[in-house]
Amino acid sequence: MSARDPDRLRTMPTVTPGAFRAPQPVGATPAAQVHKADPVRNEAYRRAVASLPCINCGVPGHSQCAHSNTGKGAGIKASDLDSFPLCTVHPGADGRLVQGCHEKFDQGALFTKAVRRELEPVWAADTQRRILAMGLWPKALPLKNFSTGDDFELTRKNRT
Repeated sequence: MSARDPDRLRTMPTVTPGAFRAPQPVGATPAAQVHKADPVRNEAYRRAVASLPCINCGVPGHSQCAHSNTGKGAGIKASDLDSFPLCTVHPGADGRLVQGCHEKFDQGALFTKAVRRELEPVWAADTQRRILAMGLWPKALPLKNFSTGDDFELTRKNRT
């Protein structure tokens, strides 16, 4: 390897005038803000979800209410109605602690992002059906209609 020649002439690249355009404003007035619906928050529903066995591996007694990752963003949490039970760290068959599905799911270790996007609404709908069938649906909480995406109220006689 040869040493660098200290007398070598170094040049700076030149830019042709007019080669780059200055940014232009997109519009004279800012776009109107789009109001997003506030996500549903209900502690009784989250507790009902956590009472179910893990939807991925079936382990009972160690579930947490896992919110879907779809629709989340900076400072935006998914609605409680878009959640499902996933287990957390728990003792395995040999007594040693096993990492739960909730942690693995959030870290992307269980499924690819595309598969998660397919599973989350299916799991959320299944969780809602199970809670409703068990009679654990909280009063005054809207039930999401997954065929249309709309919320609708059930009659009081079907609620606890």
